[in-house]
Amino acid sequence: MTNVIAISGTPNSSPVTERNGQPGSHRGLEFLGGDERTYANNLISDWYDQIVFGEGIKDVSADGFRDNVFRLISYAGVAPWQIKKVDVTQFFAWRAQERGGRPLAPGTVGAMCSAWRSFQNYMVDPERANEILRQFQVRPEKFVDDVNSIAVRKHKSYWSPRSWALSPAQIDAVDAEFIAAIKSAAAAGSKSLLPLQRDRVMFHLAIHFALRVSELVTVELGDFGVHHDPRMQREFGDLGVLTVTGKNDVTGSIPMREPEVYGLIRWYIGKVRQRIILRRRGHGDGTCVFKKKPYRVAQLLFPSERGGVVSPNQFRKRLTQMAVRSGVISKRLTPHTLRHTGCTLMVPIYSPEVAQKYMRHRNLYTTLQYYHPTPLEAGNEANAPVCLFEDEEED
Repeated sequence: MTNVIAISGTPNSSPVTERNGQPGSHRGLEFLGGDERTYANNLISDWYDQIVFGEGIKDVSADGFRDNVFRLISYAGVAPWQIKKVDVTQFFAWRAQERGGRPLAPGTVGAMCSAWRSFQNYMVDPERANEILRQFQVRPEKFVDDVNSIAVRKHKSYWSPRSWALSPAQIDAVDAEFIAAIKSAAAAGSKSLLPLQRDRVMFHLAIHFALRVSELVTVELGDFGVHHDPRMQREFGDLGVLTVTGKNDVTGSIPMREPEVYGLIRWYIGKVRQRIILRRRGHGDGTCVFKKKPYRVAQLLFPSERGGVVSPNQFRKRLTQMAVRSGVISKRLTPHTLRHTGCTLMVPIYSPEVAQKYMRHRNLYTTLQYYHPTPLEAGNEANAPVCLFEDEEED
């Protein structure tokens, strides 16, 4: 391991060359003795169960938390209850040196510190800390604080949104490229015709309902329903509202609002979707798994050609392809950009507070970060009323 400058004046400031291997390279904590290793692994396992079953953290997020804890312990080369604050500081210094002097991104630092704080709080619980003291004559200490995670505080202080939203003209330009590609594939009898048609609908659905890409690729037919408003029922029938359960198990029901999008989805279900299902290359019992959750292919709105969930990376590549071809987009177009675009369109139609519910955000502040009005509209657009039906009048 590359040496890192030791911080003097602390009890745990030995050079990195004396440490154990690469961070994350000792998932089984083999460098610990028998009793220490067994206790440490049980401690991490019990903490993992606590955050999953006690705090409701998703398995995927909890797995990331656990991996980050193993990285720090493996770097320090000591039992979890022997980790000191200096280990955190030196870990970040080592990672920066490995990256040619470039520090980790604030978001990465934040994710690691969140995992470490959660684990340390579990470990230093008085009853648990006393037990560790009795077993190993060491009382665990807090090793993450506001000093050694300073990058997170700086990041929050100077935060500026990195994402952006498509303008209506840019939406039209990307759609035009989809249409051109679809016509070309149809004329050539290409196998890419059905995926292109599907991805065009996905593009519009992601914007219209402001979906995360994980929500988009797992939308099921049963997620659509009839709106309670009779006017919406007449306009959109059984596609009047889309109910989505997304990040942190937060559920929201988003209404259909544009006849053009409604017509596009209706056409896709009737003309394209079933053909993709019939031509799927995969075999089996008709089920697939995405992020540890099973899905029935016959219920997916956007099945892949292989008979499963569409790969988010494949959809990202398609967006990049269409953005480049459009010639009017200079920034990187991602599925998250579509979610920002959807929020930007929602806020002036409904209100920031209603958009927050449709975005499934716990805090209004988060929703406002997704809102990107043009400079001339920023002063009054956020609360501008709009009529979804021509026979309505403004109050």
